[in-house]
Amino acid sequence: MSHDSDPLPRRELARDRFRLRVASEAADLEAVLEVKRALAMPTRPGETATGGFILGAEREAYRQLITGGCVELLELEGRVVGYAVTLPDPILRASDIWRRRESIAWAPGFDPQPLEPEPIAYFDQLAVLPGIHVRAYGAVLGLRALARLFSAGHRHVLTTTLRAPVRNAAAHAYLRRVGACLVGQIEERYEGVGEVVSDIYHLERARFSERLARYRAAPPRVAGLAARAVAGTSFA
Repeated sequence: MSHDSDPLPRRELARDRFRLRVASEAADLEAVLEVKRALAMPTRPGETATGGFILGAEREAYRQLITGGCVELLELEGRVVGYAVTLPDPILRASDIWRRRESIAWAPGFDPQPLEPEPIAYFDQLAVLPGIHVRAYGAVLGLRALARLFSAGHRHVLTTTLRAPVRNAAAHAYLRRVGACLVGQIEERYEGVGEVVSDIYHLERARFSERLARYRAAPPRVAGLAARAVAGTSFA
């Protein structure tokens, strides 16, 4: 995931003309790849407070995700400047991600077994180009992706965000803000990067709805942007 820590946009975003839509066109693939190429992982170990990097998935994988309706786009003045990738329950359970669940070191006190019979989605990627009010747009795009998943009937959303060699502090802060809880860790390997450790977060529908209510109770500008984020979903 790639975003910064502000919960919702400020005045700059309110003046911008942005659009949220599901990717579906052939040209969308190139736009998504362009955003991904701009978000390489930092080369030095440590922590980043601005997010700004995406691991995994190449051209053919993105093509399949777009065909499956799994990619939400953020457009600013007609240009794709960000995207979110989510996996609904059937696609998640058929993926390598689901098969790797046996490798997860679950946090003490968290039992994943009760979740498995219920509809579960996976929030895979959240990316916004650097310099495009990352904190603002990342928040809106993230709300949109989550609202669509829960509106589709999912009870739970799982996601991972990098802890080592670079800790994505922006993603951790955002996930806590929308109500997600840290429930485990997993060691993974990515081509060109090597071994990484990712934290696993869990978000329930009721918890998300509760946090969304806070945005609705915020000042009119923020509440209006949150309303745009969930427009067309059951949270509208």
